[in-house]
Amino acid sequence: MPVYTFTTRNRGLGLLAGLVIVGAGVALLMLGVALLAGLALVGGVAGLGLMGYRMLRGRPATPIDRAPSASGLDPSLEVFADPPAIDSADARAAAGPNEDPRRIGPA
Repeated sequence: MPVYTFTTRNRGLGLLAGLVIVGAGVALLMLGVALLAGLALVGGVAGLGLMGYRMLRGRPATPIDRAPSASGLDPSLEVFADPPAIDSADARAAAGPNEDPRRIGPA
């Protein structure tokens, strides 16, 4: 595979070549930003023109399609799971968190 290098005997010429390369990159970046700004400006002008045309013609703005307010679901038919019951014998046999002998704090 060939390897390409750029060498100069003059340090100033190498610095100038590097600055030209960086300047070309900045110029391309600015061109891209300018194109995006121009596209946004053209879109804004076209949108304002369309709004003005609709206002002059007396046409209302087209409404946004929304979901129906009534979905047809009945909340009274909702099913809830029964909460699990705690057996009183199990509750008395198990030590609570405050009865644990490893607990740090006043006894």
